[in-house]
Formats: sequence, C-alpha cells, structure tokens
Amino acid sequence: MVLIASDEMEAYFENLEKKADKCYTLVEKVRKAGFDPSDSPEIPRAKDLAERVEAQVGPEGIAPRIREVAEENDRESTALIIAKELAGKLKSELGLEKALEQAVRTSLSILTEGVLVAPTEGVVKVSTLENSNKTKCASIYYAGPIRAAGGTAQALSVLIADVVRRELDLDPYIPTPAEIERYKEEIPLYKRAVNLQYVPSPDEIHTIVTSCPICITGERTDKLEVAGNRDLPRVETNSLRGGACLVLAEGLCLKAAKVLKHVDKLGISGWDFLRTYTEKKRKSASGDVKEHKYLKDVLAGRPIFAFPDKPGSFRLRYGRSRTAGLASMSLHPSTMLILDSFAAIGTQLKLQLPGKATASTPCDTIEGPSVILQNGKFVRLDDYDYALDVVDQVKEIVDLGELLIPVGEFLENNHPLQPSGWCNEWWDLIVESKGIDRYSGDFSYDSLYNFCKDNGVPMHPKYTFNWGDLDCQEILDLRNQLVRNSSEVIKNRFSKIYKEIFVKLGLYFEIKDNVIVLDLGSQPLISLLGIDVNEKSLVAKKVDSKYEDSLELLSQLSGVLIKCKAPTRIGASMGRPEKANERRLKPPPHVLFPLGDSGGNQRLVNTALKERPSRRGFNQGKLGSIEMVTQLRYCKNCNEETISLRCCESLTMVKEDAKKRIVDVSEIVTKAMNNTKTGILPKIKGIKELKSGPKIPESLEKGILRSKYDLRVYKDGTLRYDMIDLPITHFYPREIGLSVEKALELGYNLDVDGRKLESENQLLELKVQDLIVSRNAGPWLVKVANFVNDELVKLYDSEPFYNVTANSDMHDLIGNLLICLSPHTSAGVLTRLIGFTSAKAQYGHPFFHASKRRNCDGDEDSIMLLLDGLLNFSDSFVPTTRGGTMDIPRVLSTRIDPIEIDSEAHNVELNSSYPLEFYEHSEKLSNPTEVLDYLDIVSKRLETPEQYEGYSFTHSSSDINLGPNESRYVTLDSMKSKAIASLELAKKTRASDASYVAEQTIEKHFIRDIIGNLRSFSTQGVRCKKCNMKYRRPPLKETCSCGGLLQLNISPASVAKYRQIAGEIAETYGSRKFIKQRLELAFSAIEETLENEQIKQMDLGAFL
Repeated sequence: MVLIASDEMEAYFENLEKKADKCYTLVEKVRKAGFDPSDSPEIPRAKDLAERVEAQVGPEGIAPRIREVAEENDRESTALIIAKELAGKLKSELGLEKALEQAVRTSLSILTEGVLVAPTEGVVKVSTLENSNKTKCASIYYAGPIRAAGGTAQALSVLIADVVRRELDLDPYIPTPAEIERYKEEIPLYKRAVNLQYVPSPDEIHTIVTSCPICITGERTDKLEVAGNRDLPRVETNSLRGGACLVLAEGLCLKAAKVLKHVDKLGISGWDFLRTYTEKKRKSASGDVKEHKYLKDVLAGRPIFAFPDKPGSFRLRYGRSRTAGLASMSLHPSTMLILDSFAAIGTQLKLQLPGKATASTPCDTIEGPSVILQNGKFVRLDDYDYALDVVDQVKEIVDLGELLIPVGEFLENNHPLQPSGWCNEWWDLIVESKGIDRYSGDFSYDSLYNFCKDNGVPMHPKYTFNWGDLDCQEILDLRNQLVRNSSEVIKNRFSKIYKEIFVKLGLYFEIKDNVIVLDLGSQPLISLLGIDVNEKSLVAKKVDSKYEDSLELLSQLSGVLIKCKAPTRIGASMGRPEKANERRLKPPPHVLFPLGDSGGNQRLVNTALKERPSRRGFNQGKLGSIEMVTQLRYCKNCNEETISLRCCESLTMVKEDAKKRIVDVSEIVTKAMNNTKTGILPKIKGIKELKSGPKIPESLEKGILRSKYDLRVYKDGTLRYDMIDLPITHFYPREIGLSVEKALELGYNLDVDGRKLESENQLLELKVQDLIVSRNAGPWLVKVANFVNDELVKLYDSEPFYNVTANSDMHDLIGNLLICLSPHTSAGVLTRLIGFTSAKAQYGHPFFHASKRRNCDGDEDSIMLLLDGLLNFSDSFVPTTRGGTMDIPRVLSTRIDPIEIDSEAHNVELNSSYPLEFYEHSEKLSNPTEVLDYLDIVSKRLETPEQYEGYSFTHSSSDINLGPNESRYVTLDSMKSKAIASLELAKKTRASDASYVAEQTIEKHFIRDIIGNLRSFSTQGVRCKKCNMKYRRPPLKETCSCGGLLQLNISPASVAKYRQIAGEIAETYGSRKFIKQRLELAFSAIEETLENEQIKQMDLGAFL
C-alpha cells in the first residue's frame, strides 16, 4: 500500500511504526514467560482496509484482490464485485450456504471499512429457506449489533445478498401473509421496547417485505413476544427480532433513496420497487409539518436553551474554528458560562439544524451572549474574563450569541443553506467587490456611516441592530417617541419605558441616575431612524409610503442599506454531558479470575481463601478450595495438573475443556504472591464466572499488581479510559502543556506560517495520529504505565519500558503510543500522546476520529496504553455472548488512509475565508452542493500530499481550554437539584420557556418513570444479598440456597422518587390541568400499590 504524503508526513508515519515495532518486539519476547494465553501479541497490525477485512472475516488471502478492485472502484462497487467473485469461487469449495455467508460477511466488512463489528456480531448467519412453491431463497439472520453499521450499510448488505443469491442461482424470497403481518406487529413493538429512529407505516412495511428478494430475519433480542402470528414455520422465535426490525425500518425504509442511488449506479435489476416507494413517501411527506426532535426528547435536568427561530436563540454564523468540523461546532465560552455551565466544553447540544446534534467547543472571536445584570446594565460578554466576574450577577439572558457552523455540516446533512448572520467578514467582502480600498478609518458611527453611504455599502455590523425583530409600526412608534422626548434623547438620556425595545434591538446600555444611557450614544439610533437634529430638538423625515418589511423601511429612513443582523436563529437543548472517566465493569474487578459463588458479594479473592466448597449442605475440601467453571491444564515439564497459565516458568497446556471443578485457590495465591514478591495480599476483586469460550482465567499475578494502583480490568484484559471525542486541526503548545523542546522532538519543527518553532505561543498544525487527552486521564495513565513497568520487571524479568515512577508528572508520558477504540468496533487505531487539555474530552484530528467510524456530535471512545494492550489483551478472555467482540482491539490500524475513513471527514472544509458568492447563495437558501466550487474541502485533496496538511480555518480561538470544563448537570448531585436548576435557567433565558420545559419534563420523564417503575415493581423478582443470586419468584423459604437473606430488586423508594419534585414543579410553573391530573393518577397508583393500609401482608398460618 502506497500513501501519498509529503516527506515530512512520511517520516512521521515511519516514526510511529518504528515505535510500534519496538513495543511488538518487546511483547513477542516477554510473553514467552507463560503468564498469558498466547506467547505472542494477539493484536495483529493492519495498514489498510484490505488487511482489516481479511483479519476480521476472511477469507485468507483476500486482501490483495480487494486492493486491486478498490484501485478502480468506489467502496460500494468494490464490495459488490468481491461478493460476486467469492460466491462463484467458494460455491464448489465450501458449498452453497457457506459461500453465501462468506460473500455477504466479506462485502459487509468492506462497506464498514473492516472496523465495525456488524459483519461478525450483526450478522448471525446467512442461510437458505424453502419457499411455498418449493424453490430455495436466501435469508440473513441479523442481531442487535447490526445497528453499528448504520442504516445505509444495513440496507446495502441486503442488496449485496441479492446479487450473491443470483450468482448462486437461488430464487427470490416469497413471504407468506402471516410473515408480512408479523413484521407489521413486530416493528412498532420494537420501537416501544427499545427504540427506532424511524417507524414505517404498515403500508410501507408491506411494500418492502413483499418486494424484497431476500428474507430479513434474525435471532431473539428481547424477551417481549408478539401477540399474533406466532409459531410460524420459517420464524424460529416468537420474541422480538431486533436486528431484522433495524434493517427493515432504519435500513431499507429510512435509507431507500440512498439504496436506490446505488441500485441505479451499479445497474442492479429487481429493485424498482424502491423507486415507487420513495416517490410515494416523498409525496406524502411534502405536506407534513416538521417536528423538532430535540424538543421532544426532554429529560429532567437537561435544559432547553433555545426554541426554534425564537429571538434570543443562537445566531447562525458560518465558519470553522480550529476545534470544529465532523459534526462539532463552536460557541463563545462566555455563552457556556452564562448558561449556568450546563453547556461545557464537550457537552452535547441537540440542534434544530443542520444535523441532529453537536459537541460544543470554544471560540472567543465570535460574538458572545447578551445579558442584563442585576444593576440593570445590558451588555454583551465578548470578554471571557469579564464574563467570569459578572456571571453571578446575570438577571436575564437576552441573546445566546453566535453559533459558528462550518459549511461542511450543511453539506454532510444535505441541508439547504440558511441566511448568514450579518458579520464583519461579509461586510469586508462587499467593500472589496466594489473595488474600494479596505476601510482604514476609525470605527466611530459618523465615519462608518459616511463611508457606507458614499460607497453604496450596507451599514457596518457594529451599527446594525436587530431591526428584523421589530415590525414597521414598532419602528415608527419608536421614532415618534424619540421626537417627543427630544431634549433628553439628544443628551443620551432615556426613560425606562425604552428598556424593552432597546433590549429587542440589542442596543447596549447602563442605568445611571435612574435613566438609560446607551453605550454607543444616541446618534446611531437617531440617524438610522431618519431623524435630524435641529439645535435642541429632533425632526423626523417624512416616510414616503407604507412599508411591510422593517429592513426596507430602515434602509429608506437611514439612507444606507440595512442588512438583517440575525436572519437565522437556531434552537438547541442539552444532550449528553461531557465525560472523562476510567472504564469499569460492574462490579469492577482487578483480575479476570472466576470465584463462582465464593468471595462474598464483593467477589474478593481474600474472602474466597476462607471458604470451602459446599454441596448438599456439607462443607467439602480444605480451606481456600472453591468451585468454579474453568478448563484444566497441565505442565509439560512436571506434569502437574493446574488451572494456571504458567508452571515451571513456561505456558501450560490444555488437558480438559471447561467444566465445574474444585480448585485450590490458596495454592494459586501463594505462587502469585511469590512471583510478584508481595508480602501481604491486598484486596483483590475477581469475577463470578468467565464468559469466554475456553474459560481461561487471567493470571492472578496481574490482579495483585493492578490492586496496588487500584486499576480495574476490562472484559478483554486491558485497562481503558473513556472520553468524549472533539476535533482539532491546530494547537498552541502552551495550551496542552507541551514544551518547545518536546515539540521539536516529536517532529513539530515549523509553525503554520513556516517559521521555526521557538515559542510555546506559535500555532502548530496537528499531525493526523496525534492525540490530546483530558488532564483527568493523566494520573490514570501514570498508574497504568507503572503497572506495566511492574509487570515487565516482576513477571517478565525485563527492564521497565516507561520512564515514570509513582510520583511522576503526567507530561512525562508525552510521546508514548496509545490505542484508541470505539465501542461499536473491533479495530483499534494507533495514536501518539502529545499533550493534555483541561476539558473532559480528547482532541484529535478529524481523520483520526473518522478512522474509528466516529464523528464529534457527543460520541465517546476509549484509550489504552499500547503496551498494556499488547501485553494483556487476549482473545481467550473475550465473551462469546452476543456483542462480546464489540469494543475489542482484534486488529490495529497503524496508518490512516484518508480514502478509507468514514466519508463524513471528506466534507470537512479547510477554507481560511469564504467568497462573497457564498454569502449570496446563503440568502437564496441554495443547496450546499451549489457552493462546492467556493469550498476547499478534504474530498478535493484526496490522493495528494495536501490531504494530510496545509489546513486552514476561518475563526481563531485564543485557547482550546477556555470555558467551563464540567457541566453543572454533572456537578449537581441529585435529580431534584438538576431539574430545579435547569428550570431556573429556562426562566431567565429569553429564548427558552420554563412552563413548556416543566410540562415536558413531567410528561416525558417523571410520569413515564413512575409508571414504568410501578410496572417493574409489580412484576419484579428478588435477589440474594450475599451471593447476588436472582429469583424470578421468591422461594418458599426466606433465605437463598447459600443462606443469604433475600431482598427486592426494586425498592418502594425508587418507585416514588420523583413524586415530590414532580408535584412541586407542576405547581410552581403552572402546568396545565391535564398534566396535573395525569400526575394525580400516577400518585394514586403509587398509594394503592405501596401505601394502602387495607392491603397487609400476612403469613399463611395467620390467614388460615
């Protein structure tokens, strides 16, 4: 594989691979000690898509052919060609069904870049079925993890299966009437039980199922069963088939138009039904009123910041900061702050447009929020330090400021452009287009007004107010009022009756001696309203005719063109809070060592040492012997039987497959303590049972060493840290704690202007596989590095790898390699740590996030030290349950190829500015494809050296750490305090509506929770306090088989937890009678179930 890159970038990739080689070589050597299931690293490296596909699903040797086909075809065509070739080739070798399955899995893996788990976990099997006319058809059994593929890939997997079916001479699927009705019942039921982005109508389901040539079925994914159309011969379960529902609803129905494009492009016959379906769907949707999803999904404590198109909402400004793109957008850090810090760096915002959501990042060169302070001052907070000083004095949030959105987001979401807010860069372009020299005067009103009037240029944004928020009559009334109060107005003294209209206009003022004094003086207001100053009085110019448009009226009155300050207002609400936390299983173990029912409810090895196995009420065996399910191994040197991986300084061999057996843990613990040179055994938490196939326990030595640093192992033997993904293309060394010396050592020799790096204040362009992680992760990384060093020294008889000690600073780890992994994938990406941010997030290059099939709309991923992954990951620990291979590094991508990453990154724009034609298109609501010629986007640079470097951005920001680092949603400890705080914020925010938020919180969150908890309470089981054994029905005796006491799974308190707060909110915020009545019904149900004194529990003897 040859990647086109500059010499500098090529040297960077080679350096990464050289460092990775060093780690692989070390692990290859030390794993011979026998502490691991394999004597070599179990994470193979893959440089490109072809290698990842071969490693993920095979068949062996397919990688060269994939590369060959991909050179001349796009990804979808490549998947189709490979599928057809495999079907024809493998039919004679493996048989019809295996050829069918291999072809579908391989092609789906190509579609998902060999990264997602959909081909392995989402497709259970591909087989044949018999139709009613005795012909054979193809069927795909889907499972829940197919969701990871996304709707388009889900639908294309069916399309490709159809192509393979024809290649194998199979007939189309003919559904029975009962099977069609089963889908019609099952899909809406799945929506209620789990969730679906789109629920097709019964007619839509009928059209797709009857016409689709492939049978879309699946395994049981939920306990819930269908009521009708049960026990069908060709459907193995009466329970919900989640995978099938997803592929039909979110795949073929929702993405029908996209699939049709591929059908036409690839010339596949038999899918014309999609054309009829999409045309019918388009006609029926044309009259629908669009509902804003972010207003429907209201959760207590997560405020609605702004309603759609409402004055005071976020104002659209086009541009990309260095931390925007790939679904991420920027707002002013002062805006985050005055929203009571509910929006912090990395917090997800759900949006009105252009997409569904974004992760917020700071940019302090756009306009900040406008607020009224307790002392009556109306001010815009463009200075973050000033905002910090006055945040506690904010009385009302009048305007949320600008939201900086890259044009690439409109392109990615295929959303029509919206009119841009009137901004300085647009005004400069108009001046330039007139052939006038750039304005160089002062920014006083008179100077700018005369310049604009003389040159036929619209009024400068500094003196353009929110005239579009007033109607013509309001403007004329204001004009008349000013004339009546001439003497005071000339002195820039206004009575408080003007306050409301000044706030609407965005005319900033302060209160002095109980009168309003405008910050800009009265001259701009008087002049723009067409009022002349005649000595000590004001004279209004006559208005020639009636106007319906306020901006036309103002333009006539002022003598200069007045543009709309904020033509596009965007609504938003809080989504998921930012996150940076250690990944922990529940309960969190130190080691993957099974203790069965021993070890108490904390699964402590220490407790297991004091127990004996119990059968039929009698204790058997010696102290420290416990019963567990594991395989039996033997030492090839001394022939001793053991369950341990290591004996006589080498790896043991398998003797018997896994089954229940009595194991002397005390002997294993003694050996582990000797191997780790441990005097006193620390508290070590194990697990109840192994869920892997071979059921091989992890070496207890590793648990002892992890316990020393309180590190908790993940299901595959690695240590993980989760963080929200944020994009970044440029950084200052000072803001990430990177010294100049270290930056030079890492290859950052020149700044963006080509000057030699000499200062921490020079701007650098980020290399594609470098990562900036949260400072919260720093101490954890130091602990993991020390743990790995301990492993190398104490277990593997090697030298320490990381140059750290227990007291080391996190910055000592800069330059080391990590693996980054997304939850729905099975391929890690190699990355290099270059610094730390105070945000609870990880900043990475857009290509880096896209290589994990992620964007930056609130997604989170995990990191691990490369050496920890190579040393401690083993496929032998991975659960064999459905979804077990998700979030597992089964392969490592060492080099990012921009062609092979998620195509969303190809729409990231790299402009330093936009041309005037772009702004004109935005006023026409043009399709974003019409402005492609004006954009420098990634897709235009592919397969050139510039695909990796030479990026620009339109708006600078002084510091990526500017703004709150933690959302108030996280810092408040109770749901009551979160709900009250979010409602108080809505109350003082002009763009929000506290009453609506209160009602939606009650209706969509509290009432649903109360009813759901009541239902669960009435159908619940019990569990043992000691061993955690669960019973669907309470046993006749009062104790568990282990002797432990029983307790309810759901406590009465959890059912009634929202009772008080829901009632208080309904009263305080004046909810409708309907809402209050629904609450009363829910409360009465609680009383009848939990508090009715007439219902008393008694034993059987008392009853008789």
